[in-house]
Amino acid sequence: MIKKKVILNFSPENVERPVTYQLIKKYDLWVNILQAKFEPKLGGKLLLELKGSENQIEEGLSFVRQIGVGVMLLEQEVLWDEKKCIDCGACISICPTGVLSLDQVTYKLKFDYEKCIVCGNCVEACPLQAIKVTF
Repeated sequence: MIKKKVILNFSPENVERPVTYQLIKKYDLWVNILQAKFEPKLGGKLLLELKGSENQIEEGLSFVRQIGVGVMLLEQEVLWDEKKCIDCGACISICPTGVLSLDQVTYKLKFDYEKCIVCGNCVEACPLQAIKVTF
């Protein structure tokens, strides 16, 4: 079993499709909804954590693409500009999932995308705006 975080982008035409139900029912995936933003006439985004075999996840995401829903990996939505970052650590204590930490040896900031839920707290805390969330 593996976990993948994905962002599904819905157009206004496919907002009302039961996508998460079908991922669970047809592809036997464990689905955790981390965040959702929808407006029926505009479309929306859904941040999911999917758990299953590599094959199950790929088949499920292929189905989602076939019905016209965009699929992006979470890492493509969280932008951390390491060159702009001064490793001050202001973002560390505000992060609810422990995504950010300082390396004990180098004192450089580390970003663990695997834990990120795209809450945006780090964006607010960063004095140099080195982190952006485009969810």
